Amino acid sequence: MARARKQKKVDFDDEDAVLEEVARALDEDPDELRIQEDRGLTGFGEGTVYSITTRGGRKEWQVVESEDQEYKLAIAVVSQDLEQEPEIFEKSFLEQHIDKDHLRDELRDGALQSNTERLSEMGAEEFWESWERDGLELPEHAVDDGEDEDFELPDPDDSEIEQLAERATDEELRDPMQYLDDIYGSEASAKAIEIAGIDVEDAAEDAVDTDGAAHFLARYDGDSHTTRSGLVYWRSN
Repeated sequence: MARARKQKKVDFDDEDAVLEEVARALDEDPDELRIQEDRGLTGFGEGTVYSITTRGGRKEWQVVESEDQEYKLAIAVVSQDLEQEPEIFEKSFLEQHIDKDHLRDELRDGALQSNTERLSEMGAEEFWESWERDGLELPEHAVDDGEDEDFELPDPDDSEIEQLAERATDEELRDPMQYLDDIYGSEASAKAIEIAGIDVEDAAEDAVDTDGAAHFLARYDGDSHTTRSGLVYWRSN
């Protein structure tokens, strides 16, 4: 029985050879295609990336030397997106890679100060209503036992303000991401990363492992393809 011939590896430095290989995979006439280095993607430092286009540029594909390069390039692209546009990722995904305990610690002083100032400006009646609403028992001096006709709610002292501020802060920071979301809205994820940091490489690898490299590179249809010699290409428009 005849043995199948192994496809000869293409010299990736030979643009004409790369063009011919991809044209064959696309069932396109190589004379109708143009190839040049994609300096933008090559600039990520994960090896040369070529751009192949039809005459007039109606269709375009990017080509890399191997699946390994495709994977590394996708990680580099996602890493840049995480650093520059974290808001494009789902909040739940980012939360997996943010140390929420560290974030909570970093937010605590500011939140506590804000709550202390807010409570200090409250009138006595409003303060003690908040006190009870938070499940705290009124101290004896704030309870009207009906024996004093001239009873007036006392202003809280510093320790009572501090106690209620601590309780309010603990409740607000139970979910630190929600706390930031209430303040910054769509910018909450970026703010969380600014404050507590994120393991960008780990998050990028997680994203690529979960969704596949082509999901982040092949913006046209989310698919990549492999030629007989192992080159990887995907369509970008």
